[in-house]
Amino acid sequence: MKSLTVSSTNFEELVDSSETLILRFILNDTEISQDQVLASLVPSAVLAHCDVKHASALAKTFGLEDESALVIFRQRIILYVEKGFHDTEKVSYLMQQISMLDMDKIRQNIEQEKAAEALHMRRACPISRGKMM
Repeated sequence: MKSLTVSSTNFEELVDSSETLILRFILNDTEISQDQVLASLVPSAVLAHCDVKHASALAKTFGLEDESALVIFRQRIILYVEKGFHDTEKVSYLMQQISMLDMDKIRQNIEQEKAAEALHMRRACPISRGKMM
């Protein structure tokens, strides 16, 4: 499988259409060379790369300036983000761990966190408190 090139224009579509997406932010084309090995280790995932310099706006949404990073999505949820170069063995290990996750439980936890945060904001926001009294 060939690694797809990601930009701001196709990023959302790629995340939406991929069950599992391994997105590598790269600094140069030599980092793409490991994709063929990676594809054989994790054939179920979509592999993609994004050149940090050419897609700086997208890189900045992940807090990246001039550095490599790995982002792994599963069912549109970011499960892993870490700066730095990741060798194929580490990515393979991460994918094994991610494939065992219960995504329904993760979605439920996310919804609970959102609800708790919304409740906290209502209590903390002076404008909301004034309206409630």
